[in-house]
Amino acid sequence: MGIVQRLDTMESLRKAGSAGTRKEAEHRLPEQSAPNRMPGMASYVSHHRPKFRTRLLALLLDYAVILGWMLALAIVTFLLYLITGDFFNWLALGTVRAQLLGFLVLVLPVGAYLYVGEGSRSQGTLGKRIMGLQVVDANTGERASQFRILIRTIAKLLPWEIAHFAVWNIVALTSDGGSRFPLWLTIVATAANLLPFIYIAFVAFQKDKRGPHDLFAGTQVVVGTKAGD
Repeated sequence: MGIVQRLDTMESLRKAGSAGTRKEAEHRLPEQSAPNRMPGMASYVSHHRPKFRTRLLALLLDYAVILGWMLALAIVTFLLYLITGDFFNWLALGTVRAQLLGFLVLVLPVGAYLYVGEGSRSQGTLGKRIMGLQVVDANTGERASQFRILIRTIAKLLPWEIAHFAVWNIVALTSDGGSRFPLWLTIVATAANLLPFIYIAFVAFQKDKRGPHDLFAGTQVVVGTKAGD
């Protein structure tokens, strides 16, 4: 009888051991298969999403570059004044042509700065590089395509161009002695004032810290791999 009991005990231990091995294998399976899974952007972003303060500082640094370009334009304008004895009258070109010239000398160079910087191997403008940030594809976490960077640049400059459109039309009306603005111009000017705050609010409070320009382009700003996050 003692032999039978010992055999039953050994059988029970064997079954318990087999069950434990199976459970252990079940627990290990996800860990073993994890390296073979493509990492999702959600997990990537959760570890590489920059703080709002970092984004803001990068923006301010980029605006310093833009202000430098505007200062250069002002210097050229002043030099032309010294040569000709008269300041260039943009409105003499007409509202549409004045807007076009403003686009060519200000908006287009700024757009080129954003596009070239974020589309380059460093994946960021000067401000982003200094703050250790990069622009990536929001779906893969890899370098964004040139097309996505182009859409991002256009969407990012849209509020600025709307503001310029409103300002030029307001200046044109007031220069002709007008004091009442049409409803459409009031709406455009109001939108131009609100859009920058909406963009900033998205970056501050949207769950992935993505502005409208990122949502339109399918991109995201993350802490660069060289930043050591």
